[in-house]
Order: sequence, then C-alpha cells, then structure tokens
Amino acid sequence: MTAAQIAEIAAMGEAEVIALAYEDAANGDVRRALRHAIEDVLSLETRLAVAERRISYGYVRGAGPEGDA
Repeated sequence: MTAAQIAEIAAMGEAEVIALAYEDAANGDVRRALRHAIEDVLSLETRLAVAERRISYGYVRGAGPEGDA
C-alpha cells in the first residue's frame, strides 16, 4: 500500500472504510458486499436484542426469561 493510499484511507469516514472493506472482501462485487453488510447488521441487531433482554432479566428481575440467571 502506498503512502497516498494510506492518506486517502485516513481521510475517509468510518462508514466509507467499512464499505470499502466489504467491497474488498466481496472481490469488487458491490451487490454481494451490500448483502453481506445488511446480513451482518441484522445479525448484530438480533444479538443486541437478546443481550438487552438478558441484562434486563438478570439485573432488574434477578432471573432470566427461562428462570436462569
């Protein structure tokens, strides 16, 4: 990677860097990169919702939804 490329990446915003990484991982296939990014966001949203429920049950109510802490 050249100094110019490093400077260009350093000037990018976080979203641009992430988009570039997804595009690179998809070998330049923009549609596939977008699909993977969306799948990752949906997966993270699901995991976050589960974690929030566990925290709520564990700390506020003292037990998990199935009775475990």
